[in-house]
Amino acid sequence: RALWASGAGSVATVLALLLAAGWNDTAYYPSLSDMQSSLTIRNSSSSRFTLRVMAVVSLLLPVVAGYVAYAWRAVTRPPRPHDAA
Repeated sequence: RALWASGAGSVATVLALLLAAGWNDTAYYPSLSDMQSSLTIRNSSSSRFTLRVMAVVSLLLPVVAGYVAYAWRAVTRPPRPHDAA
């Protein structure tokens, strides 16, 4: 139960930090050489195209992982008596 509470606390902390960094377009990673090049949430986030591609890939990932697991089991299983020639 403590793991769930600490996990929720970690998520809340990161969310609070991101919200605080995003307030008034504040830089969360300031540049020492050029302040205009500092990273803000707005200029460091992905484009709409990138987010769509990542969404499609994330939907395909379980299919790929399932195929890898199936192939791994097929390769590593012990031979059955009727498989021997």
